[in-house]
Amino acid sequence: MSQPFLIIAGSTSALGQALKSKYSQAGWMVKTIGRKAADYEIDLTDYSATSELSELIFKSNTPDMIINCIGTLHNQKHMPERQLSDLDSSWLDSSLEINLKSHINLAKILNEHLTKEKPITWVSLSAMVGSIGDNRLGGWYSYRISKAALNMFIKTLSLEWKRKNKLNKVLSIHPGTTRSSMSAPFKINKDNLYEPELSADRIFDVISNSTSEDNGTFSNWDGKVIPW
Repeated sequence: MSQPFLIIAGSTSALGQALKSKYSQAGWMVKTIGRKAADYEIDLTDYSATSELSELIFKSNTPDMIINCIGTLHNQKHMPERQLSDLDSSWLDSSLEINLKSHINLAKILNEHLTKEKPITWVSLSAMVGSIGDNRLGGWYSYRISKAALNMFIKTLSLEWKRKNKLNKVLSIHPGTTRSSMSAPFKINKDNLYEPELSADRIFDVISNSTSEDNGTFSNWDGKVIPW
């Protein structure tokens, strides 16, 4: 049996690094995509820049799985909004670029190389706050909107790719609050803040235990289904 091939996008994040280590130890060949410090240094928010991926990766070796870890919650100028008056349209646009379009652009490139002979697993790391049904607190407009849009993309993509190969799996997974630069500004109970290695182990288990019947689902880190 040939070595399974995984691509991780957004690999410079704490969780991305932990997933790379986890899958490498499990015997996978892992290649990474990111703006810097990656095997393929490409800005996935720019579709024109992604075309070289077809030549570099997909034409020679279509991966068995892609895990897209790309996402943003805040930067030096913008924190999650507490109320509508805090919402800045430029930051909303940036959030959509990173949290949604980077996933769409990579999927569009991969889409050209899908076959009926080789199934693929696609995983987008989303967030529970992107669940419309679970939204009981409000706030965090840009993050919620962009993650909800990502979830809709994943659900829609799962239906199209299922028609290409009935064994394809397209999944959205909430990794839990992981210790990283994203979570650093917030006061979080230590029992609800997970080390990257633990989150990677959990994601690994959710994916490993999934079947084609789970195609198009939004799951928590413990494998429980989250309402869209």
